Amino acid sequence: MQDHPLRCLAVRVLKDVEGEIDNIEFEAFMNDVAGRHMWISTTDWLFVEPPLEADGFETLPVVLPQNMAVKAVLADLTNLEPRILTDHQVTPAEGRKWRWVAFQIAPNPQGQGYFPWERIDA
Repeated sequence: MQDHPLRCLAVRVLKDVEGEIDNIEFEAFMNDVAGRHMWISTTDWLFVEPPLEADGFETLPVVLPQNMAVKAVLADLTNLEPRILTDHQVTPAEGRKWRWVAFQIAPNPQGQGYFPWERIDA
């Protein structure tokens, strides 16, 4: 397991017919712009406040390796209405908190958790 520089994207969500976050669409969008197993998200902004740049849109935080974040942002630029509203460098403290999120999904024996992109070849 190795640490990559991480970025946190603020991704605008779309709602389903019942007014809930359309998680299927969200996953499809992220897989399209970043790649399957190349990102992790939570349902709330747990570690930082939602960015002011979201300008009233509901967003979810998405963490991914820096190189994949660049790919995602560039892919999203082709959309008429971009979904990635802002991003920031993940601090070491924030990265440890995201490891905790990863542990909830994919625990490892060291008690930290694997990010999805660390388990591609596992």
